Amino acid sequence: MTRVQDAASSHTGAHMPGAHMPARAELARDFLVAPLASDADVSGSHTTVIRVGDDASPATPVPCVVAIGAFDGVHRGHLGLLSRARRDAAERGVAAIAVTFDPDPDEVVGKRPALKLLSIADRIKTLRASGTGVVVVPFTRELAALDHVAFFEQVLAPYVDIRAIHVGVDFRLGARGASTVDVIRAWGANRGVEVTGHELLIDGDAPITATRIRRLIAAGDVVAAAGELGRRFYVHGVVAPGRGEGAGMGFPTANIEVQADIQMPADGVYAGFARVGGEVWPAAINAGVPPMFADSVASARLEANLIGYHGDLYGREVSIAFDRMMRPSHSFESIDALIRAVEGDIAQIAADYGTTPVRIA
Repeated sequence: MTRVQDAASSHTGAHMPGAHMPARAELARDFLVAPLASDADVSGSHTTVIRVGDDASPATPVPCVVAIGAFDGVHRGHLGLLSRARRDAAERGVAAIAVTFDPDPDEVVGKRPALKLLSIADRIKTLRASGTGVVVVPFTRELAALDHVAFFEQVLAPYVDIRAIHVGVDFRLGARGASTVDVIRAWGANRGVEVTGHELLIDGDAPITATRIRRLIAAGDVVAAAGELGRRFYVHGVVAPGRGEGAGMGFPTANIEVQADIQMPADGVYAGFARVGGEVWPAAINAGVPPMFADSVASARLEANLIGYHGDLYGREVSIAFDRMMRPSHSFESIDALIRAVEGDIAQIAADYGTTPVRIA
């Protein structure tokens, strides 16, 4: 097993309060504006996106080293795998390409598909930010039934000329997962394709996996989740009309409609950051429907008060990065008590981060 200190991305925890925002570079990384790769010149990387079946195959398949996986979250374990693929590709003088699937395999063959850490669009964006190209393979029951030979020689071959393959040591492919790393390695040995199965990255006493990160987020432990992602967990959506009570209480909130299949943090109040256009503002964030407004059909599962922001957000896209949980969701004996609590939350966040934005783009 690979220990966490060997990760490609440094540990990320809650921001240390002190009446200032995190550094621009840190926020740019959180909102995927800056490259995630620290050991490669991402600007010079092959970051083309190819959708199998949608795009005409190139006249000549791209010579490359591939890393294959679902890559939900593109967490620190994934980044380590991608880093090894990039280094291998650089040594061979070919492109590094991440091969992923849309939809995720568990949505097609799983009994209970997991909520996602990233939408497919954000996954592609994050993979490209890591310094690789991306091949997106439509996942169907027909694809799931193929063995590794058909997958590599029929599905991928028109698009990529594979020189080496990097996967996790537990990688499985094909019907009933029959194509293990050893099986794929034997296929590759006859074709001059080197196949490497990498040990999973360990944090504490367990591997970093998307499943583990989802559980942390669902429990409200966004600090530990950030440590495993290598950046703060973030979501985004368009601002829509909500209950409307916030403005009357003195703290207007943006009601953010998040894609339904995205994992959300446990219900509660969080300190964090909100990106609007090229600026990031300190924010008091409520995840989940407040118990006092549970009967309102207009209640949102994500609301944010952008501290210091003045302007109309309706119809705009807002991204939210969670820094830490301040308190779990609970009922108050009165609206006045709720107002006092929210005012206290906003005052604390303003004291920690100030009231002015950081421009990241």
